[in-house]
Order: sequence, then structure tokens, then C-alpha cells
Amino acid sequence: MGKVGILTEKPSAARNFAAALGGMSGTFDGTEYVIVNARGHLLGLKDPAAMVPAPLSERYKSWDLEHLPWNDGDFRWEREVRRKVSGKKLVTDPAAKSLLDELKTTLSTCETICNAADLDPTGEGSLLGWEIVEYLGLEDKKLERMEFLDETPASLRKAFGKRRTVTSIKDEGDYRKADFRDKWDMLSMQFTRVATKVSGSSTVLRNGRLKSAMVVIVGDGLDAHKGYVKKAFYENRFRDENGVTYTDPDIDRFENKSAVPGGLESSPVVHDGTTRKKTGPPRLMDLAALSSLLSTKGFGAKKVLETYQKMYEAQVVSYPRTEDKFISVEQFNELLPLVDTIAGVVGVDPAALSHRGPRKSHIKSGGAHGANRPGPNVPPSLAAVEKAYGELGKEIYELLAKNYLTMLAPDYEYDQHRGHVEKYPSFVGSLNVPAVLGWKGVFVIEDDDMEEQDDATSGTTALGTIAQPFVHEGFPTRPPHPTMGWLMKQLEKRSVGTGATRTSTYAEVTNNATGKALMIEKRGKITLSEIGELNHRILPGTHIGDLTITEQVFEQMAQIEAGTSAAPDFLSLVADLVRHDIEKMKTNAGRLPAELKARMSKAGTTREAVETIVLPPALHFTHVDGTVVTTAKRVFGGHRFTNAEVTALVAGEEIEITAKSKTTGQSYTCKGKLEGGVMEKDGKTFPYVSFKPQFVERAARTDLVSGMWKGKTVQFKGRGWGANEHWAGKDFTEQELEKLLAGETIEFEAKGKTGRAYTAKGALAERTLNGRKTFGFTLKFDDRAPATRTRKRKASR
Repeated sequence: MGKVGILTEKPSAARNFAAALGGMSGTFDGTEYVIVNARGHLLGLKDPAAMVPAPLSERYKSWDLEHLPWNDGDFRWEREVRRKVSGKKLVTDPAAKSLLDELKTTLSTCETICNAADLDPTGEGSLLGWEIVEYLGLEDKKLERMEFLDETPASLRKAFGKRRTVTSIKDEGDYRKADFRDKWDMLSMQFTRVATKVSGSSTVLRNGRLKSAMVVIVGDGLDAHKGYVKKAFYENRFRDENGVTYTDPDIDRFENKSAVPGGLESSPVVHDGTTRKKTGPPRLMDLAALSSLLSTKGFGAKKVLETYQKMYEAQVVSYPRTEDKFISVEQFNELLPLVDTIAGVVGVDPAALSHRGPRKSHIKSGGAHGANRPGPNVPPSLAAVEKAYGELGKEIYELLAKNYLTMLAPDYEYDQHRGHVEKYPSFVGSLNVPAVLGWKGVFVIEDDDMEEQDDATSGTTALGTIAQPFVHEGFPTRPPHPTMGWLMKQLEKRSVGTGATRTSTYAEVTNNATGKALMIEKRGKITLSEIGELNHRILPGTHIGDLTITEQVFEQMAQIEAGTSAAPDFLSLVADLVRHDIEKMKTNAGRLPAELKARMSKAGTTREAVETIVLPPALHFTHVDGTVVTTAKRVFGGHRFTNAEVTALVAGEEIEITAKSKTTGQSYTCKGKLEGGVMEKDGKTFPYVSFKPQFVERAARTDLVSGMWKGKTVQFKGRGWGANEHWAGKDFTEQELEKLLAGETIEFEAKGKTGRAYTAKGALAERTLNGRKTFGFTLKFDDRAPATRTRKRKASR
């Protein structure tokens, strides 16, 4: 047999193949081979105007509605070398062109070409490899496909031995469905043109199957959250001496407390029984769930994807773009010998992992790459992970590993005590008392949907004996403020995309590098940018803003993969969708508030306008390249210069102001004047004129205390801890400070943000906030067993 050219998706995959087979070229199991690699997609569909007959070119360049919808039959569907932005133009990427030339030189010497790109749920890896073979004119050679679950040496050697013959690229179902999706998404450019045109925006309103659905879901969620009216209701209830509440599910509710019927009296409590109940460990996380948790710690989705990919390439974690929610028995058995080592890395007691057999809830046959989990290369410590991949890499590994290890711990068990009020038996109550911590001693994620628990029953182990009546004041549950986790759950419920697809699209719509993000995220919470808000008002009732369109496309992809339908049959349907959405968007645009239309026609970006000071010639700054800077920002460190200060600054005088540090948020006093300079970013230099502080005198903080803790000097907030609108905060006593510095735990009475009193229990600890290490008093919520919690939560009932 002649030489086999193994085409991998990226350099890291080529290196892993080389490690498995014995080099970038050679002979393995009697077969001569050479390994080459792409760098992601090197090709893409041409611009629409370049794929139609010349007489139609201008029509397909136009954004005018009279030229929409497009006729899919006009397209030749041709691919070209990947393009990149250079200056303000799109040009052929020279690196991609050079790599394609190298691939043709090497693969032309091979008798057989084997597509060894990743095995993706959407067929993207298959398309990536085969489009290169087609573009290089090598489809007449012998063709093969190699399919592997991961890039471990054993998997790659096994895949090499089971290479599958491909008679025709067009016969590959994976290729057909990915090619169809690529073409459908290009046709969806029409929705962007329609939305931009009818809204009158000077900025492009980006739309697509998943982007638009995200905007609609988040926008509707924000409307519901902001539109919430906190209107009280009142009803009769009972409470026993242990804090357990008894309610009647069918009792009448009243708008006024005075209208609630009286006459109820205290009554004994009848204990109806106790039942032992169990809950199994949480399911394995996908990349969207992992990224959602990390977003609350200040890590953006784009950075999570980049870091996870690097860790995967080193086999520290599993394949990122999986759609599997389970793992196979083989994958379970592969990690089983490594469990104790993984547990040691993330600080879990191996003795707590007593359920070493496969759980049916987590392990099933079928699937491909398996759910996201630790990889076969176990790091020596979390410190080693942090050194290699930063603070984010450490967080990724710790969350992923602990989530996986819960599967090996016993069920969580609790006793549910049930009872009713003897004189009023329709009033019933229950109390859940933890019995066996099980997997909750390894890892606990607080669910956004989980109801708050009643502080009154914290620590209670039994129902009381006497119940007293009272009038309960309640409020309808406020719709939650949209978060990344909340949004991902909405998408997952509709089975839209893989966790990695949802995460990458989310990273795109929240990327505000150019001031054109559709959404703004701050520690997981999402709001719409001005562009996003405009899009949200344009999309109601449209096809592109409805999640069902993605469901339909994926169903069509499945039919094309199976060979029961052909791509042209479905691509021709897009025109009707566009036709419908043009009329719907026109109607919606007619209802846009005038102020929003005015803002968008002028600004068109989510960046705030920068207020400047016009400089006299004496303060102009001339760069070596001839650029002259004639203005300076009017705001420095959160301080806006007054008219008098501006007058002094443009006269070249020094002034004194109070500013705020971006890093610590603390105020400080500084003196300074306007000066010119040059900064460097991304290899480029930018001249500027700015306020330059001459000296800094930080305002002294009176709430900090210092001392020795674990052999080192520390400083932390010792006065006014936990202050909020209901409570002035806690000033630690000398005795409490002494205990804290000695590493001991203290308790005291405090108030939460809602004004509810609770017993605060905690100690000094180092922690990470928004990616930055901090130090201070930290609450402890459960001392029964070590548990990692991604957010603070109340004690279990």
C-alpha cells in the first residue's frame, strides 16, 4: 500500500498523532504515513456577490430591501482562501495561502489522503478536511476517514488501524450536513441586512440563528425582571416552636392584611411520619455550564474557550466541543485508576468516593467523545495547573474534576418529617433533615432556580409540638435577572447547539472590543447594549428571532446526513423566511421610540461618547510620525474636570483632584497637569495628551486592621463588615480579632441584604474575586464536611 497523508485539524493534533505513531512521518503497523495539519478553517464561502453571474453582482452587493430575498439558485457555492482584515479591507490571509500550498506539496506525494479532523456533532471537522482536499484538487486520490474519540495515543493508534474508505466526499453524511449549515448561515446574512436597513441604524445589527434567539430571550427576560411589581398578598399560616411553617395550599389570599379572616387558635402538631429520601449526584457539566459558573467569578466565555482548548491539547481535560451528556463504560474505566490521584489534586478525600461502580444516570452506551471531564494527563497539583494555564485554568480543572468525582460518591440522603395542625388538618408542613452528606461533601452547585430556604429551621431536626397561627405576608416570585447560566438553560431546554457552540456564540455577542456587542456581561449578569436593545425591538415575531428556526435547521441537517433530503430543497425555503421577516421588521421598526432611533442613527456603538478638552497650540503633542494630538480626555480616574479646572489645565497649570483607583476602587488625592506621551498596544504606538499625576496621596482607610495570620502580616476590613441598607455593619471586638488572627472561627448576629437576621459564622481566608486574590473575613455555611460551593448558600434544612 502507498503512503497515507494524515490531514489533522490543527498543529496540536498533528503533534499528538506523531506521539502516537512514532513521528511526523514513518511507518506504523506496516503502513507508510506522513502527518500534516491545517489551522482551523483555511477556506470559506466567497462573498455572495462573487458567487453569482456578473450581471447580478451589484444586486447581491446591495443592502436595499428591493433586492431581497436572494435566489439560492443564483449561487455557484464556491470557496476561497480564508480572508482577514488588513486596515479597513478584507484581504486573503497570506498565512492560510502559504499553508495550503505546503499541504498540496506534501499531499500530492501520497497515494491516499486520510481526513483526520475532529469528529464534531455538526460535522464541522469533516467539512474542514474535505473542503481542503476539494480546493487542492486532490479528490481523485484514494480517500479515507479516521474517527477517534480523543487524542490519547491509544485512541489514535486504534483509529489509524480502523481507517474507513471514502468512495466520494459527497457521499459523506457528515460533510453534507456541515456544508448545508455553512450555506444556510451564509443566506442568513440577509436577516442582518434587513434589520440594519429597516431600523435606520448606522451600525450593523448582527443576526443569525443563535445570536438573534439569544437577544430575544435576554431582552424578554429583562423586560419581565424590570416589569415586576412587588405587590404583597396575605394569608393565614401556622408556625411551630421549631420554626416549621404549616400552609394550606387551597387557602384564600388577600390583598390587604386586615381582610384576612381571624379566629384561628394555637393547636398541637400531629406527626404524620418520617421518610428517608435520596438524591443522586448532579450530571456531568458541558462547556456552557462550566463557563456559566466561571462567569460569576469574572472569567469571560472567550477566555474560557481559549484556556480549555489549550488544556485539552495537553490532554489535561477532555474534548471541548462534545454534545454528549454521558460517558461510556470504556471512558469510565479509563479514568477509574486515576480517580484517587485526581481527588488528591483537588483536595477531595478518596475515602468519600466509595461508589466506584458505573452509575446508570451518568454512564450509557453510544455517544462519541463523552461529556466534559478530566483528561488522562493528571497534573501534579492545582499550583501546577495555575502555573501552566493561569488562575482560570486552575478554576476550570477544579470545577471539572470535582463535578466528575461526585459521580463516585454515595447519594445524598435526608429524612423528610411530615405533619399537620391537629385542629386545622388542611395546614400541612414538612422538614428535611440531612442524614448522609454523600456527594454534597464533594461538590455542590447552587442552582439559580433553587428556592431560598427558611433560616428559621436551620439546625432543626424535628417538627415542633404546638403550632401558632399568624398572618403571612408574601410576594410573587420576581422573574430572575438574566445571567449566562439562565440563558444557557433556556437554550439547552430546546436542545439548541452543543455547550461549546452556545459558549462560543455567547463569547461573540458579548465581545465589546469594537464597541458593537449585542449584550454586556458583568460577573455573569447580562444586559442588552444599545445595539442589542434595538435588535430586540426589531425581532418580535420574526423567524430569525425564534428558536424553532434552529430546531428546523438541525432537523434538516439530520435528513441531509441520512440522505433522505438534499440541501437545495431546504435552502430554497430561506427566501420565504426572509420575505416574512422583512414585513415583520418593518412593522416593528414603526413602533421604535424616536429617542432610540435617534441615538442609533448618530452613535451606532455601545461605547460611551468620550468628552474631550480642546487644547491650545502650546499643549499640542506631535508624534514622530507626524500625527498631532489636539484634544485630551475630560475625565481622569472617575473625576470630571470642572470648568475652572479646565481653564487652569489649558493654561498649563497644575491642579489637585480626588480620583478613584480602577484596581482597588479606593479614592486618592493627586496633583497633576496635562502632558503628552506615547503608549504601545498590540505592537502599535498611539500618541496622546492626558492628565499626568505628579504625586499620589491615598486617603487613609479607617475600616482596616492589621495583624499576623499564619506567619505573615495581613490587612483586612475589621470595621463595618457586611454593611448594607438594613445594617450598619459589624465592628469586630478585640477578642474576635484575636481569634480571627489565630485562625479560629467566630459567630455573631448579622443581617442580610433583605434585612433578615441570621447567625454569621466564619474565619479569615484568602479568596479570588473577579480573577484577583483578596483577603478578609469569609462566611462558612456548612462545617459538616468539606464542600466546594460556587456561590454562598444558606444552610440545609
